[in-house]
Amino acid sequence: MSLLRTPLHDLHVKLGARMVPFAGYEMPVQYAGILEEHEAVRKAAGLFDVSHMSNLWVTGADAAATLSKALVADVHQVPMNGTKYTAILHDDGTIIDDLYVFHAPKGYHVVPNAGMNQVVADRIRSQGRAPVQDVTRDWAILALQGPKAQAILDAALGRSFADLKRFHLTQAPELGQDAFISRTGYTGEDGFELFFPGTRAVEVFEKLLLVGKPHGLVPTGLGARDTLRLEKGYCLAGHEFAGGKTPLEAGLGWLVHWDHEFAGRHALAQQKAAGVKRKLVGLRASGKGIPRQDCPVAKDGREVGIVTSGTLSPVLKEGIALAYVDVAEAAVGTALDILVRGKPLAAKVVKLPFV
Repeated sequence: MSLLRTPLHDLHVKLGARMVPFAGYEMPVQYAGILEEHEAVRKAAGLFDVSHMSNLWVTGADAAATLSKALVADVHQVPMNGTKYTAILHDDGTIIDDLYVFHAPKGYHVVPNAGMNQVVADRIRSQGRAPVQDVTRDWAILALQGPKAQAILDAALGRSFADLKRFHLTQAPELGQDAFISRTGYTGEDGFELFFPGTRAVEVFEKLLLVGKPHGLVPTGLGARDTLRLEKGYCLAGHEFAGGKTPLEAGLGWLVHWDHEFAGRHALAQQKAAGVKRKLVGLRASGKGIPRQDCPVAKDGREVGIVTSGTLSPVLKEGIALAYVDVAEAAVGTALDILVRGKPLAAKVVKLPFV
C-alpha cells in the first residue's frame, strides 16, 4: 500500500528531512537531528507538521449531545473557544483513541490520532444524529512549540496572542475559512497549534520559519516530538493504549466525567469499583541502557510489567520509560528492573512528568 503524504511533503524533502513511514503517512522523523531539535523546542521553538492527524467537524444542533454520548467528557461543558482533551471508548471501556475537541463557531472540531479518522467518525455517528464531516485530507495542522512560540506567531501574523489562554482557541481568518489557532501542544512547552485548509500549508510553514529564524526556530520532526512528549509523561496511541487499556489503567481517570452517560461507562464503572490490576507509571533508570517498548519490567526476578514507551532523555541524560506494572509495585519510589536485551537495568517508579 502506498503511503499518504501531507501537503508539506515536498517542502520537508527540500529542507533535508529524513522521511519515514508513520501511521500510514510518509513523515519527517528529523531534519538536523533529534537532539538538536529537542533542545530547540525546550529553549527556543520548533515547528512541526502534524497534518497526519485526523480532522473531523461535528456540527448542528445535536453536536454536543452526540459527542457527549460518544466521549468520556461532557462536551456541553466546553465553552465557545474552549478545548478539551478526552477519550472515546469501546463498549467494554477500553480506549479506542484519545483526542482533542475544539469548540469553534462552526461547531466542534475533533482531532483524533493519525489513521483513526474513519474509526472515530463511525463511533461518533453511532451515538447520535449530528453530522460528522471528515476533512482529514483537506486540512493542515502545524504545531509551533517552545518558549519563543508566541513572539514568532505575533510577528508572523501581525497581531498579539498574549491574551489567548492555555487550552483556548481564537479564529484565524487570515489562514482561511473556519481556520483557528489554539494554545495547545504535545511537548509540555508553551505553544500553539494552527488548523487551516491544506492549500495554505507551504506558504504558512515557510513564513513561520522565515520569521522565526532569528528567534532560534527550527523545523522539527516526529523523533523529537516523541522524546519531548515522553519527558512530560504524555501517552501515545499505539503504545500506551495498545492491547486494550482503559482510562483508569492509563492514568487518565481524570478525563472521565462520571455525571453523564457515555459509551463504555457501565464497563468502566465496574472496573472502578473492582480496582485495576495494572497501572501506567513512569520509570527512571539509574544505569547505562535505554529502555524501549516491550522491554519486560521485573521485581526480584519476577516479571511484573512491560514498557510501552522508552528513550534516553535528552534533558536528564538517563533512560526514562512509561510502563504498565502490577498495582502492588506501582508506588513512587519502588525499585524495579527493566530488562534491556535480557539484562537488568535498575530503575525506580517516579512521579510524572520526568522533566
